[in-house]
Amino acid sequence: MAEEKVVEEKVRKGLYRVVYDATSKKWNIKKDGAERIIDSKKTKEEALERVKVLSENQDLKFVVYKKDGKFQKKR
Repeated sequence: MAEEKVVEEKVRKGLYRVVYDATSKKWNIKKDGAERIIDSKKTKEEALERVKVLSENQDLKFVVYKKDGKFQKKR
């Protein structure tokens, strides 16, 4: 029963997404369920470094997309 509660809490927390915005030409980091962008970086590598720190601090996973919007990886 306690395990189910922990799983439910993680599902409710969401996850981070790293996506490219062609308009601003930046990589945006957004958390599921949030309206605003958490951070924007000029390069994908910078965005990955930032999202790794965020995901470790929040104990959440993150998903990375390619420039064309296709799924790349989940961590």
